[in-house]
Amino acid sequence: MLKKLSSMAVFSFMATLATFAFQTIATHLLTPADYGVLARWLTDIGYLGMFFVLGLDSSILYHAKLGEKYEDNMGKNFMIYFIVFLLSFLVVFTFKLDSRYYIPLFVSIISLSITSVFKSYFHYREEYLWFNLLGLLLPIGLVITFGIAYFIDLKFEIYQALNAYAVISFIVLILVGIKYFTVASVSFNKDLFKQISYFLYGIKSILNKVLSLTLYASTVYILSFFGKLEAVAFFFVASSISKMVWVLPDSAGNVLYPRFLKIGKEYKKINILNEMNYYAQIVFVFNILTILAFGVLGHFILGLLYSNAYHVIFVPVIILLIGNQGMVYFKLLSRYLAAMNNWKPLYFSLVVGIIVNIGLNFILIPLYGLIGACIATSFSFICCGLFISIFVKGSLYGFLNLRSFFTVQFSK
Repeated sequence: MLKKLSSMAVFSFMATLATFAFQTIATHLLTPADYGVLARWLTDIGYLGMFFVLGLDSSILYHAKLGEKYEDNMGKNFMIYFIVFLLSFLVVFTFKLDSRYYIPLFVSIISLSITSVFKSYFHYREEYLWFNLLGLLLPIGLVITFGIAYFIDLKFEIYQALNAYAVISFIVLILVGIKYFTVASVSFNKDLFKQISYFLYGIKSILNKVLSLTLYASTVYILSFFGKLEAVAFFFVASSISKMVWVLPDSAGNVLYPRFLKIGKEYKKINILNEMNYYAQIVFVFNILTILAFGVLGHFILGLLYSNAYHVIFVPVIILLIGNQGMVYFKLLSRYLAAMNNWKPLYFSLVVGIIVNIGLNFILIPLYGLIGACIATSFSFICCGLFISIFVKGSLYGFLNLRSFFTVQFSK
């Protein structure tokens, strides 16, 4: 089972590294204030994208578990996405919103949404090679585009950066679509709204995703509320660095989720839960080593990658790295509970984390600025992770049971 995790982690690390490289290059092409706008725009993609797809990206996977053909439900998703896409443009022009900001935003969202449905087909079928390769297209495309601009010493205006992102997202959609249609097709069902359960599952999923993003994004928006766009940029960069270690829990989740869906059919529950505990123990050890490594090498890394303005994020990165352990619990346990269609524990744990984050941010940002924002975010991650572990018996002990982990290693 470690081989599967290693393979997924390698590709996930490549995608994360490419995304990180794009974001790092962007800090050199944009002023800190403009980079703060880009950070908020990328956060908006996450938020508005969830309402755009109405949780149907999760419905298509769950209903495949129930025996429905993946290809049949793709048509439902695409029709809904197209309707929402048209409505979003209507909103922009009706309320005279800044088209330079919102048009590339909505083009990116529709492109990423459809791309995700195509990719998920390979995920559900556990064809991880193609799932991972297709996931690399967007970050690599961004690195190439922004990297060329950097090497020819081209400074981007913020709206040029947004348009570039939108164009690359659309090109990636075309490439992923071409690959998908070489192996499968799409069916359009005339009875679009008759399967209420399909849409209800999506609504449950969207609430989870909204709360998940709010746990992190509330810090971005509160910093913006206090008029600290440069602090938004610094927080976004610090978060990007700390999230590099999310590669392992994300990879473990991607390996486990299709198996969670097939518990009772192809896999025994006890075996899959033991596998989850083992992966979590690996991540725990990795997190500890990462914090120690950044404490020693952090100043060198920041000096190598960023201008002097960004060197203030050394301590914020360490604070966020500490909080990451809480998200390990949530990332793994939430996928297990979602596969069991048990959403309440996810909602409760996220609400706890959000309340902690918002409350501490409004207290600590006026006092300590960026450091206060990172403390609030890190502590909220830990609260969220500990709370969700209450709902899966033995998970907290199982995740931290390093004695079991080292016993397995030395027995090999």
